[in-house]
Amino acid sequence: MKTEEFNKCRQFLEDQLSNNLDNKELLAAYVRLIELKSQYDTATDKALIEKEIREAELNTQFRTTAYTSDTDLNKAMHRNNTDYNMAWNAQQAENSRHYQSTQAAVFNQAMGNGYQPWGQPGQGQLPQQPGSY
Repeated sequence: MKTEEFNKCRQFLEDQLSNNLDNKELLAAYVRLIELKSQYDTATDKALIEKEIREAELNTQFRTTAYTSDTDLNKAMHRNNTDYNMAWNAQQAENSRHYQSTQAAVFNQAMGNGYQPWGQPGQGQLPQQPGSY
């Protein structure tokens, strides 16, 4: 029973009881009205409390799921960044190693065969250099 309806019924019964104090039926109806209102309020309060409990449980589940998802996302991002940096560093090391081995090969050839920027001379020929006689 809604509060407005209860108040109207209660007011009516109180007015009737004030005029007929000896009427047992009015008194019984008044007591029954109070009992029904108490039952209604108890059921309503219980339903509201149960609703709040369900909302709190759902909110907890949501926050747990969101936290887990955020944690998994952050771990995946960190793993991807780490893998990227490791691959980049490995490639840079390979590039440096290749450059150094190429330089070493050039220097070894120059040291082993003598430095000849004009190329290999023909057999029995001296290299021709610009401006020479």
